[in-house]
Amino acid sequence: MTLEPRRLWSLRISLGATRWVLYAVALVGVVATARNAIAPPRQRLVVAVASHVSDAGAEWFALSFARAYLSWSGDPSTSQRALSPFLGSDDDPHGGVTPAPGGVEQVRWLAIAGERDGPDGEQDYTVAGAVGEREVRYLAVAVAPGPGGREVLVRYPALVGPPTPEPAGELDGPGLPAVANPAVVVVLNRALRNYVGASEENLAADLAPGALVDPAAPGLALRSVLRLAVEPSGAVLATVLAGDVGGDVFTLAYELSLRLRGGRWEITRIES
Repeated sequence: MTLEPRRLWSLRISLGATRWVLYAVALVGVVATARNAIAPPRQRLVVAVASHVSDAGAEWFALSFARAYLSWSGDPSTSQRALSPFLGSDDDPHGGVTPAPGGVEQVRWLAIAGERDGPDGEQDYTVAGAVGEREVRYLAVAVAPGPGGREVLVRYPALVGPPTPEPAGELDGPGLPAVANPAVVVVLNRALRNYVGASEENLAADLAPGALVDPAAPGLALRSVLRLAVEPSGAVLATVLAGDVGGDVFTLAYELSLRLRGGRWEITRIES
């Protein structure tokens, strides 16, 4: 051990500096604690929502079952044979259907009208079917994966009402600001007239190189541009009035994108 003589004033300075460092650390801790108590930091909760993926095999199963279930003839064995691939040996071979004596029903068309995810991989389909001369019937069919991955019928079907759509709001973008630049309005009006009227040569004059343009329906003529609204993405929602050769009039909406190049506005995209 070596003893090193030091002056008393240097020891006092060293001890004082250490004391002030400790005071500063303690003060920072008090300030941080007070801040967290007054305004705690926000917690961000990120929820990943799995997107729904349609199962073509399950849809086909529901459609095939609905066709067999909604069709019958005067011979009960015909309906029984059609339903047998979907029913187990302990199930009612007629699937719970008891047609009126002598009744005949044939399905003209079927379509999936609704789909909902159920527990344990179950898919609940609403199948719309036009049966005979009657109005459309809606059949709820529950499908789930069975042994070996093959689809199975979960329970008896149900005759239900049609899916209820959500009413649309105003369709011309009333909550969006209107296009205010007069030069842009002129280009859009001209491009829409040529696009709706299928005047490809005239439309090309307003298109940017490599512009993406959906094919226009033939036989239409633009009557007026009702509204040009700017969407949050910067694209323009154009609502127009168009007529066909038969005199029918349609209110239509198209989405367009533009860019300014060399002092000139060009259309880069037109989509329906």
